[in-house]
Amino acid sequence: MNIDTNKISLLVLLSLVLLFCGCVSQNQTPSEKIKVATTIAPLGDFVKAVGSDKVEVTVLVPPGAEPHTFEPTPSQMKEVANADLYVMNGAGLEFWMDKVLQVNKKMAKVDSSRGVSLLLENGGEADLHLWLSLRNARVQVENICQGLIQVDPTNRDYYLQNKEDYLQKISVLDRGLNETFAAKERKIFIVHHPARTYFARDYGLMQVPLMKNEKEPGPKYLAEVIDLAREDNITVIFVEPEYNPKAAEIIAREMNASIVYLDPLAGNYLDNMAYAGKEIAESLP
Repeated sequence: MNIDTNKISLLVLLSLVLLFCGCVSQNQTPSEKIKVATTIAPLGDFVKAVGSDKVEVTVLVPPGAEPHTFEPTPSQMKEVANADLYVMNGAGLEFWMDKVLQVNKKMAKVDSSRGVSLLLENGGEADLHLWLSLRNARVQVENICQGLIQVDPTNRDYYLQNKEDYLQKISVLDRGLNETFAAKERKIFIVHHPARTYFARDYGLMQVPLMKNEKEPGPKYLAEVIDLAREDNITVIFVEPEYNPKAAEIIAREMNASIVYLDPLAGNYLDNMAYAGKEIAESLP
């Protein structure tokens, strides 16, 4: 019997190619990154920590903007239209979310506030500054991880491992701040805008805001704050770059206090929280 060696070689080669392709198709991950849009830079940091090199993140609220009144621009809406996932802060911050969903109805959505114990402000609305609590951040990171797994289940273990690594870093910082503030006898700090309510709750502190209901203080309330500052030897007012500091500067002169900037919307979340914790701790007598 004559055997065509050329035909056999060709069949063997084809078999090997098909086998190789089959192995690759079972194990390969998508070459395109998951496109994730989110509202503020701290949430963007959470997404990057969990998603790492498998995500491409767009943050809508730019540095120095006020998220309470911000609305996405047409160019940003175009970016959202191409997103696979939107990560909301939740708690009512994204009052414009319906507009966003209209441009991309197929996009998955994560409400990072799900499972967070919300605190109410004087007007009865939820305090929006969830991420300024390391303990809230843990919940938000968990929610984000589940959102990424929903969109990209193939890389589930990758996201879970990254999440655990990041949560460990959050826990280390939280324990350090807890020890620092537990050692302080005085617990009161003064802020221009009341963004640190959850932070104060976590460490048994009292945040005294100059602004009430997004308005500058009246003379009576201002006098009360100045008296409190003198009684407790408070010499620092914490302000945010998103707000005009002039009113706080005038009050600081009356109190003989200094101004320290803390940016709640800064990127590099862990470094920013460590810096804020250090400055607030040092301000306590």
